[in-house]
Amino acid sequence: MRLRPEAAAERAVRASLPSILLAVTALFAWPSDARAGAWARGRGEAYAKASVSYLKAEEMFDDSGDPRPLFDPALYERSRYVERGSALYVEYGAFRLLTLLGSLPLKLADQDADGLAGSGDLHGEAFGFADLHLGARVPLHRGRWAAAIEQDLKIPLRGTPEVVSTMPTLSTGFADFGAALCLGTSLPSLRGYGQGSIGYRIRGGRTAEEKYWDLETGLEPARVLRVRFRYDGVHSQRGGGGAVATDAPVPGVGEQDFQRIAPTLAIALGGSNEVSITWRRVIDGRSTLRSSEWEVGLSFLGKVVPAPGL
Repeated sequence: MRLRPEAAAERAVRASLPSILLAVTALFAWPSDARAGAWARGRGEAYAKASVSYLKAEEMFDDSGDPRPLFDPALYERSRYVERGSALYVEYGAFRLLTLLGSLPLKLADQDADGLAGSGDLHGEAFGFADLHLGARVPLHRGRWAAAIEQDLKIPLRGTPEVVSTMPTLSTGFADFGAALCLGTSLPSLRGYGQGSIGYRIRGGRTAEEKYWDLETGLEPARVLRVRFRYDGVHSQRGGGGAVATDAPVPGVGEQDFQRIAPTLAIALGGSNEVSITWRRVIDGRSTLRSSEWEVGLSFLGKVVPAPGL
C-alpha cells in the first residue's frame, strides 16, 4: 500500500488495514487447544485460530551472531522494520489417521532508515498475502503419550522478489516442503502437557535447506486460565552471507538461523474456545531480525462437518 490514482488507492487500503484485520478475526473468530503437534484430531473435529500481530525490530543478528543495526551504519541511522499482520490457521480431522492442516497470513511490512552524509532516506513497504501452507499430520501412537509425522507444503502466492529493492520481501517465490517427527505427553497431575518436534525443510530455488525444532509445555492452573511456553528454532544449511544494505532479513524467507521464546497467557471462553495473548522474542540467531512480536488470537475446537471414517 502507498498522488497517482494508484497511490491514492494504496493509501486507502493501508488506512483501512486495521479494519480489515479486525474483520478477518471476527469472521474466522476461532485456535488454541495448544496440544496440537503430536496429537491428531478426531474424525470430523476442527481446530482453528485467527490472530492479529505486531512485530518490530531495530537490530538484527549478523552472520556471526552479533547484534548490529538493520542497515549499513555508515549510510543509515534509526533503522527499523515493522510488520502488522493477520493469520488464519486450521486443522481438520478428515479421517482417524489423517489430520489436514492449513494456514494463510496477511501482512503489511515497512522498513525505514534515515540517510547519512548525502545518502537518501530509505523507505519500503509491502502488503499482501504471504505464503499458503498446506499440510497433514499422521498419528503414529495415541494415548497418554502421542507421536505423529507432520508434513508441510509451502505454496508461494507471490513471484520471486527483486534482487535490489527497498520493499520488504513477503515470500521467496518458491515452493518448500518440510516433514517433522512430533512427540508429546499429557501430564494429568499438573493439568498440563509437554511436546516437541524436529524436522527438515527442503526449500525451492537457491534457498538453503534447513532444520527446525520446537519444545512446548502448557498448564491449566485454574479452570479458565491456561499458560504455555514455547521455545523453537531454525538452522539454515547455507554457506554464509547476510542481508545487503537495503534489505532487512524478513522473517520466514529463509537463509536465517534463529532461536525464539514465546510465552502465552490464555483465557477460556467456554468449552474449548479461548482468547490468547503471546509475546515472541528472538533471543539468538544469524542473519535474522532481533525482533519482538505481540499476537492476540481467538480459537475454536469442536465437531464441524462430518468426515468419513477409515
